[in-house]
Amino acid sequence: MTQKRIAKPKVAVCGLGIAGISACKNLTETGFDVTGFDASDAIGGLWHYSEDERTSCLYNTRALVRRRMVGDSDVPLEPGEIQAFLESYARHFELESRLRLKTKVSAVHRVGDKWHLQLTKWNGESEEQAYDRLVLCTGLNHSPKTVHFEGIDGFKGQVFNTHTYKRQDEFQKPETLQGKRVLIVGLGATATDIARGLVGIAKSIAISHRNGCLMLPFSKANDFCFPPLRMQRGNTKKPVMEQAQILHKAFLDMQDEAYDVKPEWGLGNPPPMPYKLPIIGDGFYEHLVSGAVTLVPGLKRIHESRVELSDGSFLEVDVIIFSVGYTKSYSLVGPWDPSRNMPQAWKDAPGSVGRPLPRLYQGIFSLDFPDSLAYLEHVGSTLSATMNGDMASMALAQVWVGNSKLPSDAEMSRNADKQNQMAIFLAGKGEIYDPAMVDRGEWTLWVDKAAGLGIQDRIGNGWKSWRLMLTDYRLYKTLLDGTFVPQVYRLFDEGKRKPWVGARESFLKANGLS
Repeated sequence: MTQKRIAKPKVAVCGLGIAGISACKNLTETGFDVTGFDASDAIGGLWHYSEDERTSCLYNTRALVRRRMVGDSDVPLEPGEIQAFLESYARHFELESRLRLKTKVSAVHRVGDKWHLQLTKWNGESEEQAYDRLVLCTGLNHSPKTVHFEGIDGFKGQVFNTHTYKRQDEFQKPETLQGKRVLIVGLGATATDIARGLVGIAKSIAISHRNGCLMLPFSKANDFCFPPLRMQRGNTKKPVMEQAQILHKAFLDMQDEAYDVKPEWGLGNPPPMPYKLPIIGDGFYEHLVSGAVTLVPGLKRIHESRVELSDGSFLEVDVIIFSVGYTKSYSLVGPWDPSRNMPQAWKDAPGSVGRPLPRLYQGIFSLDFPDSLAYLEHVGSTLSATMNGDMASMALAQVWVGNSKLPSDAEMSRNADKQNQMAIFLAGKGEIYDPAMVDRGEWTLWVDKAAGLGIQDRIGNGWKSWRLMLTDYRLYKTLLDGTFVPQVYRLFDEGKRKPWVGARESFLKANGLS
């Protein structure tokens, strides 16, 4: 497959959340003429709070950058809100002039060798623009899952879902949930955020759940998920299920050490990773202990002013908020939808829960147009969205500029099918499975070569490792066994992506060696 050379190709990036901003920066840095689009009035994706009916963080959510592993590889990172970090990042790399806000990409068509985007502005005006290449970063949280329980049509109270629910600001004086008895259905990060925000406002707050969830302290969980690179390298060599079992056991021990989990909370047998992400107990645990928030069994049936739970008990409620997750759609690209031929085995797997399963090379490249169509919302090699987006877009940029080559069409198809088979196997276990997860070991090695990170050769036994040990032992030793920060991805110059001159100092400073 030959890649068509175009003088400064025009690239459209749809969606300006974490992945979209990383894509704009890394593609621009590589020499592409990039334009980013977002229907919102600000960058940030779901981290930008919005009153309209779209997926965004809650008003009460403290979406904070609190630890070193949240961030990109080429800027020093200070604690603060994620939204503020993204805005600062865009300013730092002078991306603002490339970003078109309040502009929705309402349709995409393939005309000749171009991608034609139908753009709709907030004032209703529309226009069509052509681009050489297209990157979709519209996120995995498109639409809330629809749920229907017996009796819901006869419920006399209010019903929300997490797509439309926002904490009501008292200064705006709208209808509030003051003094209401609230039931939140589903136990995850969003549900706990809603519960935290309603403490002191609602009369009572209950969270209904069926399978429980791990509850972890933020700092310890992140330290464990991002260990030194020597340990990361060893972990990625293990089979996926073995990695998951080790992680789950460690998380259980961490939870038991940090919290006195009560049997009546029903958290005794939580789904393991990668089926369900843990919730962060900081602050939430105290609400459980005080009784400000209660955990109750799964919802079975709804009556006019109360609900029946799976254990046969009843609960009087005024408000029900469904927090049962989201689903993804690839319909924007029409006939080139990468999930259009989903295997029946995936549809039948109990853990698929109606989610689409795309066929993509390395979770990024379209098999129809790998040289001009890519997706950067579908890679979950780590638990850090910022690192995932940064590494994936660095690799994408180097492939599209010609510094790294794609394999044959047959090899890309085999890779996509292998990824799909892993998803089908894991979803078949019964728990909900996120198809954005990739084989971490394989993907880590691929992205290191494709993006030109140069990490794996320097923590192995090759000549680059020996050379680093002999010429800069402090950096070598710290790289292997020191505190991990994303700046390691910009340390070395492999002749591909641009290294960051401040990466060494930033990395050593994070390890107390400045």
